[in-house]
Amino acid sequence: MLENGERKDDIYHIFKSLIEPREYKGKPIPLNRFSIGSLSFDVEKEIQRKLGLVEETTKDRLNMFRGTALHTYIQDMVKTYGFEAEKRLYLTIPFQWDYMGFSDITLVGVIDLLHRGRKEMVELKSSTSSDKIEDYHKMQLASYMKMYSEKYGERFHGTVVKFGGSDVTAEEVGWDQVEGYWSEIIKRSIYCAKKLDKIMSEKDSPVEGGKDGLYSF
Repeated sequence: MLENGERKDDIYHIFKSLIEPREYKGKPIPLNRFSIGSLSFDVEKEIQRKLGLVEETTKDRLNMFRGTALHTYIQDMVKTYGFEAEKRLYLTIPFQWDYMGFSDITLVGVIDLLHRGRKEMVELKSSTSSDKIEDYHKMQLASYMKMYSEKYGERFHGTVVKFGGSDVTAEEVGWDQVEGYWSEIIKRSIYCAKKLDKIMSEKDSPVEGGKDGLYSF
C-alpha cells in the first residue's frame, strides 16, 4: 500500500510523463513534406522544425496537451451528429529542388471535423487567454477546403470554432477567401523549399544516408 507521499509522487510522475518530449520513433519524414498548420502559423518555424532545431518548452507541451485533450473530447462528442474526426489530407504540387533533387512539395493537413452529408468542415482552436480567431486559423482551414476540393472534387463549407479565454467563438471561411489564402500557402511552401534546399547545399551532407531526401528528427 502506498503512503500519501508516495502516492503524490506516483501521480506527479504519471502526469509529468504525459507532457515530456519523446523520441520520434516513426519513419523518417521527407524533407519536402510540409505541414499546412505550421506554414499558416510561422514559415520560419517550419524551416527550423524541418531542420530539427525547434525545442518545445514544458509550457508548449502543456498547452498542446490541453488542446489535444479538448480536441479529443469535442471530436468524440460530435460523432453523434455525423462528424468524422481527424481526416488527413495530402496534396502534391510541382517544384524542382536544385540541390536535393525533389520534383515536388507535399502539403499535409488534418481536418479536425468533417461532415460529408452537410459538406461541412470545422477547424477547432483553443486558448486560455484569447477568444479571437486569428488570420492564420482561417488560412489553415481555407487550405484544407482547397485541398479537399482538389483531391475529391467537392466544395465544403468551412468554420473555425475557438474555445477561448471566456467564450466560444465561430467564424465562417467563405470560398471568396480561399484562393487568396491558398495562394499565400503556395508562396510560403516554395519559400520554405528554396531556403531548405540552400541550407542543405551549404551543409554538403544534408541528410543521414545521403541524398535520399529524408531528415530524421
